[in-house]
Amino acid sequence: MSESKPYNKFIHRPSNSNALINVGLIIGFVVLIAAQLLLFRVMSQDQTRTNAADRDGSGKSVADDNLIQASSAIQLVACADLGDAVALARPAVVNIDVVFSDGNVTGRRGGPAMNFDMPPSQSLEKNEETIGSGIIVDSRGYVITCHHMVRDYPKVYVTILGANRKRYPADLVESDVENDLALLKISPGSPVPAAQLGNSDMVKITSLVLAIGSPFGFEHTVTRGIVSDNKRSLLIEGRVYKDLLQVDAAINRGSAGGALINGDGEVIGVNIAIVSGSDHFSGMGFAVPSNRIRPLLAKTMGD
Repeated sequence: MSESKPYNKFIHRPSNSNALINVGLIIGFVVLIAAQLLLFRVMSQDQTRTNAADRDGSGKSVADDNLIQASSAIQLVACADLGDAVALARPAVVNIDVVFSDGNVTGRRGGPAMNFDMPPSQSLEKNEETIGSGIIVDSRGYVITCHHMVRDYPKVYVTILGANRKRYPADLVESDVENDLALLKISPGSPVPAAQLGNSDMVKITSLVLAIGSPFGFEHTVTRGIVSDNKRSLLIEGRVYKDLLQVDAAINRGSAGGALINGDGEVIGVNIAIVSGSDHFSGMGFAVPSNRIRPLLAKTMGD
């Protein structure tokens, strides 16, 4: 029995040690929580001081301004600047004139309900309006326009508008009667501004479009609208024109052969016709899709 006392004392020592360890752990845990709370408070104060230092007096911090700038940048990417789009395409839109062999300017009109976009003969005889418009599609002087405007005339002229306005005689290089397209060639002597062709297969109903032409002689007029239909087939002067773009952008006499462009300034159509009983735009215009131009260019220019 005398030997049991040291043994009993020995086995009670771990109990005292465990109690001390537990107390230490509790104290350490409390200290850790207190340290985290203190660190959080210090970080909050620093952030408050930073925001206060960054404020410019308008109630917005630099961080807020950065968010606003980022939002604006996203909007600019999503919504192209229409002014930039027009600036890209407008210089390539030209006027088309036709002349009889005797030197008299003349014109021709379609039927009353479904008209090609042609000015009346009387206006042309008085030289009040150009017969229509065209689009320079190659800087070497290739111009696309409507076949119905130039098919009956031995002399065709192209006028490049703008500061360096100049009128050139044009040769009819090739026609695509099925799509009412004609390719003209002028000899400008130096490169001329050319439009960029877009992919008309990407055009959807309600797509934003801009029409550029010379309605009633008002050169380089720009109108805005949407695509009402992207596969409209029409009977015009006894011929069916398939899968035209129908738009509500205003198109009037003198606009035929002009450009229909998208928000990126790319040509996605050539304006050819309107539905009207008064020879004025009534909300329905039609354009040949730009992808119909590519085979004509490839056939003629080898591109």
